[in-house]
Amino acid sequence: MRWLRHYWDEEDVMQFFEIDDEGWVVRQVELRGGPQTPTVAASRTELPDANRDGLAVVQAYEAKYGVLAEQPMSKWDADFRNADIERVEFEAIWKMARAHLGHHE
Repeated sequence: MRWLRHYWDEEDVMQFFEIDDEGWVVRQVELRGGPQTPTVAASRTELPDANRDGLAVVQAYEAKYGVLAEQPMSKWDADFRNADIERVEFEAIWKMARAHLGHHE
């Protein structure tokens, strides 16, 4: 696993990613604006399946926790600048974002 941080200046969003060995996002956090308000704290392992759970369940999850990146890192823009961070930093941000979005773990 790798943990990354990226600042998207056009949208004033700080993004954090947990990436698996194949380059897929496992968990993603986004903090928006000056107050760094959590807007995304989504996990691939808990994503509902539209065929199994129904579209309404998927939409409810995405409304609460946001949407994960849909492509592996290998397909991301070559200009995507990111910095490696430690797992402990990612976990602290993840915990704060989930608490803010209403899911206490």
